[in-house]
Formats: sequence, C-alpha cells, structure tokens
Amino acid sequence: MNAGEQLCLACGLCCDGSLFDHVQLGPGDDAKKLKALGLPVVVSRSSTPVARFRQPCAALCADRTCRVYADRPLQCRTFECGVFKDAQAGRIKFSAALRVVKRARQRVDDVRRLLRELGDTEEHRSLNERFRRTQRRMESGGADAAAADTFAELSVAVHTLNVLAFRKFYTKADAPEPT
Repeated sequence: MNAGEQLCLACGLCCDGSLFDHVQLGPGDDAKKLKALGLPVVVSRSSTPVARFRQPCAALCADRTCRVYADRPLQCRTFECGVFKDAQAGRIKFSAALRVVKRARQRVDDVRRLLRELGDTEEHRSLNERFRRTQRRMESGGADAAAADTFAELSVAVHTLNVLAFRKFYTKADAPEPT
C-alpha cells in the first residue's frame, strides 16, 4: 500500500458525511448499477433530473475501504482533498498529512459526541444535516441551560471543523455552497 492509500484509509472524511452531504452522479455514472450495488441513489423530478445519494456513503466499510471502489461514481473517482494533493505534490510530508487527518478525525468525533449528547443519534445522516436539524430544534426554544451550553460547545466545534475543512481538505471546486 502506498502512502497516498494509507492517508485515504486513515481519513475517509469525504465518504463518511463529514465533508459532504451527498454525492452527485456525473456523466457516465450508471445510477441503476449503483443502486443495485446498494447505494440509495435518488433522481430528482426536475426538468433536468439529477441523480445523487446521501452521505455517509452506504458503501463505506468500517475499515474505511469502499465496497464499490471499482464502480464508484465520477465524483468519488476524481475527488482528491487538499491534504492528499499537498502530500502528493511534496508540499507537506505524509507524516504531517496524517497529523492533519488525525486532528480532523478528532474534531469530527467531538461533533458526533456533542450531537449525541443533544439527542441526535442519526449516524446515517451527514454532520451538516445533523447540525442544522439540532440547530433548528435548539432555536425553537425549550432547551434547558445545560443543553444550551452543550449546543454552544457544538456550534464552536462545528465551526472549528469547518474552518479546518476549508483550509486543508476542500479545493475551491469541491467546497460546498454556504448554507
């Protein structure tokens, strides 16, 4: 296994719902085949149909490998995060890239822990979606002081993770649109 593969298998943030809410299928992606492989592909009913599936990816295994790797969609085949690109180009050492990944994974774990403390256990949804749902619930009122404090901590943790993601993981073309 080369250093790039080790980095990706240590990370998995592009597949586990930490960086992206969904994967949009591109030209040449076979939605029916991906659906048959177990990905929950949905096609919009708009005048220009768009096929996509939500993150975390149903094909992501516990060891951060992909069970549909050979048939993965274009977006998955072409995405390379900024950390990977920097390491491949020699701008940072792979050991430094692994430290960035470790820091990001710790921040993701903090966000997940805080979401669970606030009652959100829907691990099958992306972090952004879970945070927005929790935010709406908290802002609708009725939260006690302890929950409000935990939500404040969650908000800071999400912000810190987003800053790290934008600085180190996204490239301009890959960054999600602000919500």
